[in-house]
Amino acid sequence: MRGCLFTIGLAAVVVALIVLVGLPAVAAGLLTAGVRAAGLQAGDITVDVTADPPWNLLALQADRVRVRATSATFRGLQISALDVTLLNVSVLGRTAGGVAGRLTGVTVPDVAGQALNLAAIDLGGTGDRVTVGTTIAAADARVLVASEVSSVTGVDVPASAIRLSAPDRVAVKEVVTIAATLSVDAAGNLVATAPDLPPVTLLHAGQDVPMRFTSVRVDAAGDLVLEGILAVGPLGP
Repeated sequence: MRGCLFTIGLAAVVVALIVLVGLPAVAAGLLTAGVRAAGLQAGDITVDVTADPPWNLLALQADRVRVRATSATFRGLQISALDVTLLNVSVLGRTAGGVAGRLTGVTVPDVAGQALNLAAIDLGGTGDRVTVGTTIAAADARVLVASEVSSVTGVDVPASAIRLSAPDRVAVKEVVTIAATLSVDAAGNLVATAPDLPPVTLLHAGQDVPMRFTSVRVDAAGDLVLEGILAVGPLGP
C-alpha cells in the first residue's frame, strides 16, 4: 500500500514538473520557431511563456508571451533591441489577442540608396492587426524627401532646400518653390503630391519597410510622425 502511494505521489510530482517546467520550455521553443518564421532573426532571441493556471499550457494556450532580442533583423530592418509582449496566445494556432512592445535603434538599410534611422518603432493592436507608430526626425525626413525628389526629377535637390511644416506640408525651394502635400496612398505608401506633377513615393510599403502606412503628419519640430499596420503577423504564417 505504501509503495502504491509512493508511486502515485511520484507520478504527481513528475506531472507537476512537466506542467511547470517542461511545457513552458516546449511552448517557448514552438514560439521561437514562429517568430523566426515571421522574419525575426537574432542570435539571442529570448521567449518567456506564462499561463495561469499553468496547466493551460497542456492545450498550448498562454496568457502572456514576452519576446526579447538584440542585434536583430526583421524583414530587412536592422534592430538594436526588441521587446514585445503578446497576450492570450494560441501556440499551435500562432495567434495572439493583443500585442504591445517596442523596437529601438532601427535602421532601414536602403531607402533611395541610403540608410534611414528610426529611434523607435512602437507596436500595438492584436495579432491579426498589429499597429505601428514611428517618427522620422526632421533632419532625416528632409534628406529622404530631397533624395526621392532628386531621383524622380533628375535634379540634384539638397536637403537644405526642403521645408516640412504642420500638418502635412512639404516645400521644395530651389529655382522656384514647389508646395506639396504628404499623404498615404491606397497601397499604404508614403507619398508627396503637388499640382501638375506626378506623385513622389517617399517610402514604399512592404518594400522599403515591412508595413503599410495609414497616416502621416508633420509635428511642430518638423518631424514626420507615421502610423501604419505591420504587413506580417508576429508569429509567422
